[in-house]
Amino acid sequence: MKLSDLKTVDQVIEERRDSDAEFRDEWNRTAFAREVAVAVVNYRAVHGLSQRKLADVTGLRQPAIARLEKGEDSPGLATLARLTRATGLTFRVDIANGSAGLVAV
Repeated sequence: MKLSDLKTVDQVIEERRDSDAEFRDEWNRTAFAREVAVAVVNYRAVHGLSQRKLADVTGLRQPAIARLEKGEDSPGLATLARLTRATGLTFRVDIANGSAGLVAV
């Protein structure tokens, strides 16, 4: 099999979402948490910070940073507020129809 024959991650995810209701529900449930995780990981990468250093900067503990980066559980508003205060990141939260999401800024 050639590399060009392989599906992209996005294609695999779309196929799973279309064919597997349990996967789709979990994917949708964790969407907000994944968006926060990507923002935190990107911030650390751009600024060359370890999880421990980011924890020091934000006043959170390193395990809390690790949990944020896993993207499995949505952070609370207080945690988002601490992140924005310490890092300058901006999160705009949209809560509607039983779910939460980040609004692009």
